[in-house]
Amino acid sequence: MDDSETAPRRRRKLKVSHILIVLLLIAVCAFAGFRLSVRLKLRARIDAIRAAGYPVTLAELNEWYTIPEGAENAADTLIEAFLCYYEWNRTELESLPVAGQAELPARTEPLAEETKGLVAQYLADNQQALELLHKAAPMEHSRYPVDFSVGLGYRMYHIRDLRKGAILLKLEAVLHAENNKSQLAARSVTSIFGIAHSLAEEPILFSQLVRTVCRGLAVSSLERVINRVEFTDEQLVELGKAVANAENLSAMSWAFAGERCRGIYVFKNPTTFSSDLVGRKMLQSAPILEFYKALGLADRDAIIYLEFMNDYMDTTGLPLHQRQEAADVIQTKLNRTSKTHILLHMFRPDYSWVTRSYLRNIAQLRTAQVSLAVQRYRLATGNLPDTLADFVPTYLDAVPEDPFDGRTLRYEKLETGFVVYSVGEDRRDDGGKERLPIGKRKKAPSSWDITFIVER
Repeated sequence: MDDSETAPRRRRKLKVSHILIVLLLIAVCAFAGFRLSVRLKLRARIDAIRAAGYPVTLAELNEWYTIPEGAENAADTLIEAFLCYYEWNRTELESLPVAGQAELPARTEPLAEETKGLVAQYLADNQQALELLHKAAPMEHSRYPVDFSVGLGYRMYHIRDLRKGAILLKLEAVLHAENNKSQLAARSVTSIFGIAHSLAEEPILFSQLVRTVCRGLAVSSLERVINRVEFTDEQLVELGKAVANAENLSAMSWAFAGERCRGIYVFKNPTTFSSDLVGRKMLQSAPILEFYKALGLADRDAIIYLEFMNDYMDTTGLPLHQRQEAADVIQTKLNRTSKTHILLHMFRPDYSWVTRSYLRNIAQLRTAQVSLAVQRYRLATGNLPDTLADFVPTYLDAVPEDPFDGRTLRYEKLETGFVVYSVGEDRRDDGGKERLPIGKRKKAPSSWDITFIVER
């Protein structure tokens, strides 16, 4: 074969190799462009968050969570109280209500003498802890010794103990009411609100959920004792102030800000996922997560995550009755995000139910606040008001809105007493139908309202 025949073949081979090289260069440039683009977009979003005055790293979050210099720190006293807490064993707790397995009798019914004796013994065993809880409750500022700067390994031991403290105070309130000690019962209820307040500025969502639980215990305690003991007008006023001060609508925005810091940390350090977050199987896939990050896909997911978090942050500025629908829309949109965003779907929590839980608690607080005003009106006039408008503005500046539908809270006279209620998350008015205790609920779902009932 002569050279004239082989030359075209060589040229064709050269052309194919050239094309492959060009395609490879294009792929490399495209990847580099994608990698640079997502990195710059993520940096711009993080810079915007920081410019708005919010922390973006866990170290910044740690500095953000602070109290005024020289201020008395309620957390110090509460931690001391937790160290004094004497916990009964499981067998001893079986017959104890609230802290144990036994149920309280109906709100108008007295405690059995045996139960009273058990409660009194439990409180006596924890007298020192109770004294410290009462001491800490009025303190305005609180900063627990949590070090967020260590990464996701920070510890929050006080969370578990705080709920135990609220339960201890509820039992104390119940016993004081049984013994017709109205002032001491009011103090116990107020102290539950006080220790719940110690979490008001802790910028983690779980902390705010525990604060919600503690406030719920305070409201249920108040409903119990107001059915068992007569309060003076002065006592009702003080209880009303405690309930009103507990609302603090800005706390959820701080919690979302803290969660956003956690999210940024996770997307920058995907291998730091623990078994608590994604399950033990993921602990064996660190190389995969590192490769995912190297491809720029973690940054891509982080951008989408921050967009959703900004949307959730925006819901905290909406009127209360619009927040649930807005949160549900965001959650639905997040759920429909492509499953190719693997890290995003591994990390995402359900903030929609968090919003729902928060609104339920606000409804509890507001029904309690109105009920206290109704009690003040009845104490002054000897009669129940015909409508809630009857005691405005003498006993309440205005009737609070229902956080679920934006209308004013509902009120109905009962055969004995009254009920103040919110329609709840289904936005259906069931006439003040009370939700049954867990043990008495049927398997079939039923509709109910969020109620505060006084039967006396």
